[in-house]
Amino acid sequence: MEFEHRCTIPVSRLALWEFLLDIPRMATCVPGMESITSSGDASYSGQLRVKFGPIRMTFQGTMTIETRDPARWLVVARSEANDRRVGGGVHINTRLLLLESEPEVTELVVQTQARLFGKLGEFGQPVIRKQADTMLAGFARNLVERVPRTVMP
Repeated sequence: MEFEHRCTIPVSRLALWEFLLDIPRMATCVPGMESITSSGDASYSGQLRVKFGPIRMTFQGTMTIETRDPARWLVVARSEANDRRVGGGVHINTRLLLLESEPEVTELVVQTQARLFGKLGEFGQPVIRKQADTMLAGFARNLVERVPRTVMP
């Protein structure tokens, strides 16, 4: 399953870049994120609570930043998570690309490839797509509220 979301964040590209690469701070913007800890230089483990239709799932998993390319304003991450109670899992590859619209306006492009396993795979694309859209909209709203408007020297 593939998704692409775009949102406009009213901050400079550099300010958004620095915020997104501070993974614990960035994670506070992800709806349902309950915890995140560093597991190494580019690896993190965490817990995310998500509702798919009437079913609530708690995913425990890992995320690894595979690429940080400041010349292209590109971040590539790989995530794997499972819900033990319901019995489902997900493998996600995500590309974040920052495009400068204006000096203080950045378009964030989020491209996601997701493979769903177990019970999660039975929900169907419309349910999954709706939840992904809802989560990305919440993430964008939270970024607008939390990303500092200026970059500290």
